[in-house]
Amino acid sequence: MSDEPLVKVGDIVNAEGEDYYRGTGANRRPGVGDLHLRVTQVPTHTHDDNREWIPVRGIEKPMGKPERPEAEYVIRRRVLLDIERPAPKGPTW
Repeated sequence: MSDEPLVKVGDIVNAEGEDYYRGTGANRRPGVGDLHLRVTQVPTHTHDDNREWIPVRGIEKPMGKPERPEAEYVIRRRVLLDIERPAPKGPTW
């Protein structure tokens, strides 16, 4: 098992409607359409458990529309295993 976190701040998550929810708890609503999310906050220790759904905070950028305000999301683990990591900035020595 790797010590690499499942998801990091700054990661870009792309998910289809059945793979995410907006909000948490009583405010949780099923995803509608594709999600394009920049992660701004993650829970600790997501790499060492096997929960199917992982809570994160992020800023959604719907295609062709302005960014939405930062919000909570719950995303299926298998989607997070295939996330897009931004390229590092500056020299990498």
